[in-house]
Amino acid sequence: MNLLVRFLRELRPYIKICVGIALVTLANSVLSLQAPSLVRVLFNALDPVNPRPINLPLFFAQMVGIALGIGILTFTMGVGVVWLSQQFSYNIRRKLYGHLQHLSQGFFEKAQTGKLVATVVNDVGQVNQLLQGGFTTIIQDTVILFGAVGIMFFQNWKLTLLALSVYPVYVVNYYLTRKALADNASKISELRGVIFSDLQEKLAGVQVVKSYAQERSEVRQYTHLNRDNFDLNVKQNTLGTLLFVRAELISAVGTAIILCAGGYAVMQKQFGQGDLVQFLLLATGFVYAPTVRLIQMNDQLARTQTGLRRIFEILDTPPAVTDIPNAPALPAIQGHVRYENVRFAYEPGQWVIKGFNLEVNPGEMIAFVGGSGSGKTTLTNLLLRHYDVTEGKLTVDGFDVREVQLHSLRRQIGVVLQESILFHATVRENLRYGKLDATDEEVEAAARAANIHHVITALPQGYDTKIGEDGMKLSVGEKQRMAIGRALLADPRILVLDEATSSLDSETETLIQDALDTLLRGRTSFVIAHRLSTIIKADKIVVMEKGEVVEMGNHAELLAKGGVYARLYAEQFRVELTASAAREYSNGVSAGKVEAVLTR
Repeated sequence: MNLLVRFLRELRPYIKICVGIALVTLANSVLSLQAPSLVRVLFNALDPVNPRPINLPLFFAQMVGIALGIGILTFTMGVGVVWLSQQFSYNIRRKLYGHLQHLSQGFFEKAQTGKLVATVVNDVGQVNQLLQGGFTTIIQDTVILFGAVGIMFFQNWKLTLLALSVYPVYVVNYYLTRKALADNASKISELRGVIFSDLQEKLAGVQVVKSYAQERSEVRQYTHLNRDNFDLNVKQNTLGTLLFVRAELISAVGTAIILCAGGYAVMQKQFGQGDLVQFLLLATGFVYAPTVRLIQMNDQLARTQTGLRRIFEILDTPPAVTDIPNAPALPAIQGHVRYENVRFAYEPGQWVIKGFNLEVNPGEMIAFVGGSGSGKTTLTNLLLRHYDVTEGKLTVDGFDVREVQLHSLRRQIGVVLQESILFHATVRENLRYGKLDATDEEVEAAARAANIHHVITALPQGYDTKIGEDGMKLSVGEKQRMAIGRALLADPRILVLDEATSSLDSETETLIQDALDTLLRGRTSFVIAHRLSTIIKADKIVVMEKGEVVEMGNHAELLAKGGVYARLYAEQFRVELTASAAREYSNGVSAGKVEAVLTR
């Protein structure tokens, strides 16, 4: 009932078209009920014992007129229903997507992308099917059913009671299957989300699948899921068919009762044969048949109920990070950032950041160093307000980031991630994502600064080349330079860099480092460092362990301390030097010289 009320509330914007469809459906139902009366007139005229006069041309004109009227009304009703269902689907999908865009980062870290896609596509589709097939069916069959029962009572109330005596069996049949249909529909919906998620993950990670030769394993897993889906759908259709067959059997019993009792009444001269034919048509076509259709809709209603629940669960999920009422826009900033005794926990009591303090002056480069789970990425996520600090304060140019408009904050912070995400669009569109109104000249200038222009011009259509989903036609280094170009075009005052040059060859690393130097110039920057050799020039290096600062200073100061950073740098430097020495040895340098280098 709650879902129904909520669904009707979502239909309020379409109240005029709904009322129009209802009125047309009502007129169609009333017109349909006239046909049995005309048939009664014809059969009474054919009574050999007591024939009655009939105007056959008028009878023909009336039947054709009813058919024509029903056709026009059905067409009008169909067009209205299609418009309503498509408009509802369009708006609810737009509403869902808009809401998903405003949900916080934490939601997507827990949700499965495939299930979200299944809700937006499949669950909305189920509601669309209900509107197209069920909206008019419920109205028309309800009107026809009660109208027919009224006419039957007027004709012969005793026979009508006999005809309706099977109705309790209809109810029992409905309740015997209702829960099983609803439960199975819920399982189908849930499994469909799992299949979507698995398909999305494995296709996105097809390189890993092939690299480990797991194609057969993935086929087996997908086959297993698909088989479960097959079994559940067969069960759903079996339950629906069983419900329908039992309802049809009940209708047949009711029809037999009417024929026997009505036939006896005709033989006793208590009922005309035309009256019996009309009564039989009303009972079978306008009472039993609508009842069976309404019962049969239980399967569709069960599927739609599950879909509505998933849709409303998303729409009812509030963003974890929102603007406070009347929050001002953050003015153009210089890039002065302060973390003041910041504490943060994803879950209550499980502190990830513990009393973090840091002041960053405009134009400074800050590097975060530490092992996995030390809190490096969390600190930049707090700056971007993907999450809000649990305790303490984080300010930009003196403004608490929680007290300014979120959009105005993020528009002044650029991000270059370790995994550079590019969209299935042209090169120009991907670069322009940082500044949608950028001119072609500005786009090209950013590409040149990012050392990617020469690569773009070599593509088949240059800047208008579609680069494929996630930039699959570009190398890792080229994608990173595209991301740098996008950030340059946005021209932010603050930059967050998840530096990722460790897996690149020397030439590509040099190109990216040159592009990064251009990007960093004159901007406040936060670098999550993986290769310590790339942050030697940082103004401050913050060494993190378990959410706390264990060391802070510049490269020379930290090396002089001989602490955690010095140890990490020595270990990493030795690994790099060993690799360099190995290359020299393979190029003909003597083993003694290589050993001497390693010893030094």
